[in-house]
Amino acid sequence: MIKILFKIFFTFALLQTTLYAKEINIDKLVQNSNKSNKKVLLYLHRVGCAYCNSMEEFTLEDELVLEYMQSNYEIVHINVSYKDIFIYKGKKSGGHCLAKRIGYAFYPSSLFLDKNGDIAYPVVGYKNEYEFLVILQYFKEDYYKTMTLKEYKKKIGFTKNLDEEIQDTREHDR
Repeated sequence: MIKILFKIFFTFALLQTTLYAKEINIDKLVQNSNKSNKKVLLYLHRVGCAYCNSMEEFTLEDELVLEYMQSNYEIVHINVSYKDIFIYKGKKSGGHCLAKRIGYAFYPSSLFLDKNGDIAYPVVGYKNEYEFLVILQYFKEDYYKTMTLKEYKKKIGFTKNLDEEIQDTREHDR
């Protein structure tokens, strides 16, 4: 009886995961983005990652960041904890396997793809909304091809960093 219940439970769980899993073709997305003049951003994250949660809540949901991304990027959210299937470089794999295969099993990771679908500019770790917006602009305008991010920040006069942001927040909370 216990074996039968276990089999029923296991079958139900397997069906549920399969029913909700999506198949996302990154290769086709890259082809379409070339036509629409948008860049492709792969955002790798996982359930239970505090840095991922902060990046999503404070950075990716920031009004300016969100508006810029929607206008200029095709974004693929790859939650490695889910059972979604991704087609990248002609190979199918789950999110975690994909992250390991491309060498970015660190979360969060924002991977910017070039027009061929190759990883042209990887950003590993949490970035606040100010810095992430600068990175989005840096990649979108192809500055990554001619200068470092540090040089680009200097060129545009970007000086805000995470320590300043934390200090600003504390001042506003008082």
